[in-house]
Amino acid sequence: MSVSRILAIAIAILFLSYGIPIVQRFLSRGRASRSHGCLPPPSIPQRDPIFGLDVILQLFKAVKAGQRNISMNQLFKIYGHTFQSKSWNSATIYTIEPKNLQAVFATDFMSWGVQPMRLFAFKPFVGKGIMCADGTFWEQSRALIKPTFARAQIADLHLAAYAVHVEKLLDLLPRDGATVDLQPLFSRLALDSSTEFLFGESVGSLSPNTISFGAESFLKAYDYGQMVIGRRLHLPQWNFLTRDKKFWDSCKIVREFVDSYIEQGQHIVDQAKKGNEAPKRYILAHELIKETRDPDNIRNQLFNIFLPAHEAVGVALTNVFFNLARNPNVYTKLRQEILAAAIDQAPWTFERLKSLRYLQYVINETFRLNPAIGTNTRMALQDTILPTGGGPSGTSPIFVKRRDIVTMSFYALHRRQDLFGDDANVFRPERWETLRPVHWSYLTFGGGPRICPSQQLALTEVSYTIVKIMQMFKGIENRDPVNGFIEVYKITTTSKNGAKVALLPA
Repeated sequence: MSVSRILAIAIAILFLSYGIPIVQRFLSRGRASRSHGCLPPPSIPQRDPIFGLDVILQLFKAVKAGQRNISMNQLFKIYGHTFQSKSWNSATIYTIEPKNLQAVFATDFMSWGVQPMRLFAFKPFVGKGIMCADGTFWEQSRALIKPTFARAQIADLHLAAYAVHVEKLLDLLPRDGATVDLQPLFSRLALDSSTEFLFGESVGSLSPNTISFGAESFLKAYDYGQMVIGRRLHLPQWNFLTRDKKFWDSCKIVREFVDSYIEQGQHIVDQAKKGNEAPKRYILAHELIKETRDPDNIRNQLFNIFLPAHEAVGVALTNVFFNLARNPNVYTKLRQEILAAAIDQAPWTFERLKSLRYLQYVINETFRLNPAIGTNTRMALQDTILPTGGGPSGTSPIFVKRRDIVTMSFYALHRRQDLFGDDANVFRPERWETLRPVHWSYLTFGGGPRICPSQQLALTEVSYTIVKIMQMFKGIENRDPVNGFIEVYKITTTSKNGAKVALLPA
């Protein structure tokens, strides 16, 4: 048999094996798209529609310049509430349509996943857990973690332990009107509280004179590690872009630090089972140890809660005081509400904090303008449909192929003037007196089955901290020469300039 004949047969076999299924899938997708009346959304102009390298380069430049959220918001203003970019084998759909977010997060939840995008970024640092897994593994992780945050003590009993850390924070705030950057202090507050709740012992970062060498090493490694994870999330999944020995050393340090607490916890749980020592308080690590003795699984689950819980509180408090410093009239009005509520000197509880209406407006407005998570991304695990955003009118359904990506910008969504008013770019807590956001248009902790399980814990801590600071200080002044919010990306979007203020003692 001639070489050319062998080659022809090989090509025919390849076509039968791969070509026919591809053609069948193409025709099937076409029929499904037409049957649902699907039309594509607008496409942004691309110089490289094959590999999409121009879009990657634009993203890299925006991240480096601290303008990723701002630049994406501009794209929505130009191309509408839903548009797409393409590469040779997939599309990325950008949307701020509430109906699409509802489909991705809730009604069509099973069609979408995070593991193909997040696991690469997170696994070296926090392992596989609830933040970066799909399917059965995610369901098991969620079932293991969720009961922790449904307990009554999260609302009130947790405040007793948290209050100790807040008092240490207050001791570090200058009383002479000197400039202080609140961002690192809030970060340490969140770190101390979350390590105590999760591991049973605080790292004591708000007590720098007594912090151990191991805890200090953990703090440095943790801070550096989450910064690199932010890069790994925003850049293509190529290890050489973050081939950084310091990062891999940081991963090792944080794992060993947590492992030491797991080992201690196993001993405590064993002693409690023997009746030799009764548990004094609720500690998440100890509860996980009761469910499994796999140290890798325990560590991964702890870190997958620790990372977002710590970031949510520290970033939220920084952003609240960033805005208050630029709106001292809001500070004054909020303090009046707090002092009026505190006149009976009753202890602050979850319900009392929640009853402070203007405090909730201030927090809502901060989350709206400065979401800790500016964008959220999902990959289609199977062919599916987004309910709106396609065609010339932007109202037709959109057919989404398996492995296509949907990027949802909370930052841009929360600035839609048709949803939040003509002054949507302005910090004005009073809007919440009458504002009733359209369903799925205001998302501070995500939504659907993946909604943040620790949201009540975070809101309680944020509210309590604001109240205690305002009871002690009668006013605030901005000491940052830059008035605008400059973004910096770790796992969350934080203020590059921190929150440089002067607090005026009462």
